[in-house]
Amino acid sequence: MVIDVIIPAAGIGSRFSDKIKKQFFLLKGKPVFYHTLKRLNESYSFDKFLIGASENDFEFIKNILFELEIKNFKLIPGGKERKDTVFNCLNVSNADFVLIHDAVRPFVKKEVVVNTIEKSFKTGAAICGLFVKDTVKKVINNKITETINRDFIFLAHTPQVFDLQMLKQAMNFINENNIMITDEAQAVELLGKDVGVVLSNKENIKITVTEDIENIY
Repeated sequence: MVIDVIIPAAGIGSRFSDKIKKQFFLLKGKPVFYHTLKRLNESYSFDKFLIGASENDFEFIKNILFELEIKNFKLIPGGKERKDTVFNCLNVSNADFVLIHDAVRPFVKKEVVVNTIEKSFKTGAAICGLFVKDTVKKVINNKITETINRDFIFLAHTPQVFDLQMLKQAMNFINENNIMITDEAQAVELLGKDVGVVLSNKENIKITVTEDIENIY
């Protein structure tokens, strides 16, 4: 199977900093995005890296790719929302499957990438994540309204891997119906398709606020 990587990296990361985009923040002397690309490149033999980003960042990203000796890439202008950036990338892919990964998840393990891909080959769609260990409460107006059965709560991570045509159909559906989604799996779910799951590694965090970087150090 031919697989492309799609990395939506056009976000401005307003919750992280007003001075630097979180994907370009230095982590151990290298941009977060460098570490993300390095992990993916070492985990699987992908056909192409399709990176959706602001055109103003293209040169910076090219320098990271060249440093990692990744030559099979294409930079694609990002959209207003994440889903628009992903959609732009989907439209230039000719692969059988696409793997989508957050630009700011630099600690995914190779086995998680491989397991998610292999699961998707069986189901057409698969994501990684973790089951909740803590007790889960539903809170409205600062008051507990319900204790939720944590046995059925799964925290979704990336990578998420999909049959290309299935995901294209799903993204067309949400665009035509003006539906907002928080990850690509949700679009596939709304089509009524099954999405398989595999376990992620606990270190596979999404860097969202500056405290996430501080905790790493």
